[in-house]
Amino acid sequence: MSLWEQWRPWIRQQRSLLRELILMLLAMLVVGVYFLEHFSAGLEQERKVQLQALAQQTARRAAEALASEDSISINLIGRETVQLKPVLGIRFEDTSGEQVGAAGEKASPLRVTVPAALPDGELAGTLTLLGDNTLLPRKQIEAGFVLAVLCLLLLRVAAALIQQRLQPPAQDEPDVSAPRVPQESPHHDAPFPPIVRSPVPDGAEMQAQLRLSIVNFAHIRQRYTEEVLKEVLAEYQQLLDQVAALYDGHQGPVIGEQAGLYFYQGPASRAAFSALCAGLLFLRVVRLLAPQRKQAGKISLEFKALVTADPDQEEAWALCVAGVPGRLNVPDSQLTVAELDVKALYQPEKAQVVCAGDHRVRLQPVEQLAHRYQALLRTQAETLLSDDGGRVEPSR
Repeated sequence: MSLWEQWRPWIRQQRSLLRELILMLLAMLVVGVYFLEHFSAGLEQERKVQLQALAQQTARRAAEALASEDSISINLIGRETVQLKPVLGIRFEDTSGEQVGAAGEKASPLRVTVPAALPDGELAGTLTLLGDNTLLPRKQIEAGFVLAVLCLLLLRVAAALIQQRLQPPAQDEPDVSAPRVPQESPHHDAPFPPIVRSPVPDGAEMQAQLRLSIVNFAHIRQRYTEEVLKEVLAEYQQLLDQVAALYDGHQGPVIGEQAGLYFYQGPASRAAFSALCAGLLFLRVVRLLAPQRKQAGKISLEFKALVTADPDQEEAWALCVAGVPGRLNVPDSQLTVAELDVKALYQPEKAQVVCAGDHRVRLQPVEQLAHRYQALLRTQAETLLSDDGGRVEPSR
């Protein structure tokens, strides 16, 4: 898979933030260019004024030496002047235009020429100063500006991440793509939920499937008796039946075998999303139920989960077993096809590549759903845990 395909879901999720960062960068670029141009023009003008004043002062000092053609004094004044910071070189010429003294550099784009006159106004020659025209101050300003821009962009990204973590989940009503959820019974002592599923239409094709495998099941079967294990599997199967009723899933093999739920309602994107919600809800309740079961002396199971729109059950089971405990995987190629990339949050760097027959499949672990759907799963998990089916009895 190319780098673009790996980052495309994240880019689609953060589209508004990226658009804002680009606009900020363009605005700061325009401001920076305008500021640097004015700064460069002001700096050049300031250097010329400074060099002009220094040249006039030096010309007054060197006027008598030029008039008397005192080369020693001329060279001494030249060496002293070149040592000053804004000066790179100096040239002395007599009234005929011949050079009578020089020091420092021979060329510079910044130069100032002034006449050297005696106190009575008689012209003794001319003096030319070559100024320092390096761009070091501009480069320092540019480096500081770039650093400031990067800091502002990073602060904006950090603010967006903090806002996403602190922002409460949206309580909007599920849109048309969200699975249908039965209303809760007003009586707290009534069982939740009544397991009523719509029948599978004649000739309907399976649109998506959820597969669940028990972690270290072979070791668990050797450790416990068949009766104890059968009771534990029945409890988890009851939980799976409740989850299936919420999302209109149809029972495949039961827990303890190649467990799974099949989804027939179309379109394929809706069926895949229902399977994804069912899998995440089941794993969440199992994870929250584990401490209660251990405290009650009951066996606690851990599951691997897979959601796929591929009807091949053997490959789906193999991919499920190859996953990571406690995670729900989706074949990476089906994220976009089933439109799950805009409804689920995941990290591409955690994806794993497994072999399925004669080809390789990249499995993407789904961390959680978008906020509006994640809030719904949280509520359903709390309801299942508070229900009779979620409580465990002490071990006999």
